[in-house]
Amino acid sequence: MVETEAATGSAIEPEVGDATGFWLAEARTRVTGNPALETMARRSFMLDHPVDAVWQVISDPMHWQSDAFHNAIVNMHDAGGVGTRFEMLHTNHPIIPWPMPDQRFTGVIVAWEPMRRQSIAELNTDDSAGSKRTPDHQQIIELEPAGTGRARLTYSVATVRMAGISEVTRFFFRPWARFQLR
Repeated sequence: MVETEAATGSAIEPEVGDATGFWLAEARTRVTGNPALETMARRSFMLDHPVDAVWQVISDPMHWQSDAFHNAIVNMHDAGGVGTRFEMLHTNHPIIPWPMPDQRFTGVIVAWEPMRRQSIAELNTDDSAGSKRTPDHQQIIELEPAGTGRARLTYSVATVRMAGISEVTRFFFRPWARFQLR
């Protein structure tokens, strides 16, 4: 591992030769640096907990398993922030009204600003038939103080536009995704 300074403190950048470095580079190429990445939904929530208490929960990568889309997190490689990666099953049942098989993804933490921001790139690594229905995507959690003992949590999801998906389909899917985040 190579230690580097980030704007908000220290970050650990994995060396390119290791597996974590490989997945971090894949995440940057396929998701965060992809010009086809577009925000599909963004929603803010007021929480009756201070920022440090919320960060304590979301700083554990296993918190991704507690939402409706992620399950069966395995092969955790915790780098303590950027570069943490794991495999998981991803489901779309909460927002897609028709049956779709769960798909295997690799999650990679790509942004880590303690008490402020965390982002994960999710890479579709499933090779089974029909598995590319869910594109690579990024989820971002941002925190800010909102008065004594309160925090505002803003959640965003951005997906990589898939070839063959029309503007009309995306036009109708965006409001559906936002509705599901209510």
